Amino acid sequence: MSGFYFSAKLRQRALTVNVKFIATVVGAIVCSVLSIAANASQSLSLPEDIYKEERARYLEVEKKLLTYSKRRVRNLDNDIYELAEYPLYPYLLRLKLDRTMSIRTKREVKQFLADFNGQPVSYGLRYKWLNYLAKNNYRSTFLDNYRPGMGARLTCIALNYRLKEGESEQVLLQEVNALWLHGQSQPDECDPLFAKWKKAGMMTPEMVIKRIEIAAKEGNRSIISYLKRQLPSNKQYLADAWLSVTRDTSRVSKTALFPLKHASHEANIIVWAVEKLAWRNPDLASQVYSRYNNKKVFSQAQQHMMRRAIALSYTLDRLPQAHHWLELADVDGASDDVKLWHISHLLRTNKWQEVVDVINSAPASLQQEENYRYWKARALEALGQSMQATVLYKELAQERHYYGFMASAHIGEIPSLAHSPAPRDTAAIASVAKTPATMRAVEFFRLDRTTEARREWYYLLSHLPEAKVTDAGILAYEWGLYDQAITSFARSGYWDDVERRFPLAFSDVFSKKSQAYSISKSFAMAIARRESSFRSDAISPVGAAGLMQLMPGTARYVAKEKVSRSELFKVNDNVEYGVQYLRYLMDKLNNNPVLVSASYNAGWRKVLEWLPANEALPVDIWIENIPYKETRAYVKAVMAYQHIYDQQLGGNENIFPQLTRDMIPSAEAVSTHPVTGTLQLAPR
Repeated sequence: MSGFYFSAKLRQRALTVNVKFIATVVGAIVCSVLSIAANASQSLSLPEDIYKEERARYLEVEKKLLTYSKRRVRNLDNDIYELAEYPLYPYLLRLKLDRTMSIRTKREVKQFLADFNGQPVSYGLRYKWLNYLAKNNYRSTFLDNYRPGMGARLTCIALNYRLKEGESEQVLLQEVNALWLHGQSQPDECDPLFAKWKKAGMMTPEMVIKRIEIAAKEGNRSIISYLKRQLPSNKQYLADAWLSVTRDTSRVSKTALFPLKHASHEANIIVWAVEKLAWRNPDLASQVYSRYNNKKVFSQAQQHMMRRAIALSYTLDRLPQAHHWLELADVDGASDDVKLWHISHLLRTNKWQEVVDVINSAPASLQQEENYRYWKARALEALGQSMQATVLYKELAQERHYYGFMASAHIGEIPSLAHSPAPRDTAAIASVAKTPATMRAVEFFRLDRTTEARREWYYLLSHLPEAKVTDAGILAYEWGLYDQAITSFARSGYWDDVERRFPLAFSDVFSKKSQAYSISKSFAMAIARRESSFRSDAISPVGAAGLMQLMPGTARYVAKEKVSRSELFKVNDNVEYGVQYLRYLMDKLNNNPVLVSASYNAGWRKVLEWLPANEALPVDIWIENIPYKETRAYVKAVMAYQHIYDQQLGGNENIFPQLTRDMIPSAEAVSTHPVTGTLQLAPR
């Protein structure tokens, strides 16, 4: 056999869907949906496994490709060919390419990149191939395979090669601008280009100043000293000013740094520093803002940016200056979050008429959003305009979200789930099931290679016709791939299939653990749904792991024994520690689900800092004033999800009437037990 694909016939077979697999999948899909759904809550319900023998051979060949010498790898064509109809066959082709890459395989690499263009199996191959070609100075082959967007090093190599090939220097140097405007030092391969670019007069003071600004904002002060030397002497002070404020933002108050000789450039420095300074010293930031604003050096957009930072800093610190600065910041052209914080501040201070006025001043599109409608209803109710409030509450009560559920409670109605299952089209679902990406995802799930499996599923979703994405969600749900089902429905925008979007995943495990620790099952499942979408191998950037996204240290603390990260990927163990941690927080926070959910996200010590200072606050107003955007959204979601899961489980635990009556205690009303450290809160 010769050539990477061995023959034209094999290439056709390699890219053709396996008929045997399709028939089996279609048969599995036609079976009872109820039977599948019943089993899916405990484990994957993938279609019948017809590839046991092929899978075993795949693993054997894969091991050979990874461990054999390059010479022996070249003799594995027969082994690879025998698996030509196995879904993961392309991954063997890719692995052989990785091991045997040389200029002699350029035809095979090119063909592979064409056949599998954009598919997960090809990820990183072009980058690896180009690096090989550049290392060996295969200029023409490099240019034939290069594509834009391959990173600065390869881009600079490509431009240098194109210059050597005789392309117009004047045209090519225009492409250097984007490489120059970068906050970090660029690869050595870019230096010849920058030299030509500078010689051609394209390194203007404006371009240097722009790069200084980018570097300063990225915290790369080391490059600023070099760039300063590229400026004419009368502008070098701008580099010094950037260096000064990046070391200490309070230095923006030093008038000597800003003589206003080049006011527009100086304004950029002042704006950046004032925005940063505002979060730790809003008083000084406001002084600097006022000084230079009086000299009219800022654009309207720059004024909005600084006013926002100062206003929100005062607001989050609950300082008396907040009211003035929010009014100053909440003007046409300001960020939407300024108006939201303006409303939140007014709610906390019981200025109900002003709440109505601020909402009425918002653009019509914002006034139609659920939070604006809810708070207008609350304000009207507080002002005694109950009929108008009820009209708004009734409209909101038809909607399935936190504000809709809160509105329902205010008028004594049961929150509406508005469940409308997506129509199940067996033929359409079978069509999705037989796509190569779906089959590859299934095989990777069987191999317990979930990262690769999900990569294939995401590729599937991004390449399916829009009308079929919901079918993919139904398929994933019935196969027990719950996080993929949730992702698929979110991508398709079919929000009303509540049962599939909020699956009763691992129901028996949650029942057992919740009962053992006296935690509401619906609450525990709501946390898991929000944390991981029931992805058992989920891991966050900070290291939280598993269904309930626990840090190993947290698990060790509640378990009072060593817990490895691998244990946290086991559903039973993860739910055990997660529910145990919820019990710990419940005991510490007087069984208050709002404080517990906020603490699960942000930490209970941080939540204590957010308690109102002197007087208790209604729950909804306290939630609206949580300083962290992520935690605000998290608490609202968990409260809504808890109700959805309660309904899914056939319960009658509607927590929203209680939420409309509950108060979050003030810091003054909270004490700590001297022995246990448990917080003593006002009773609910």
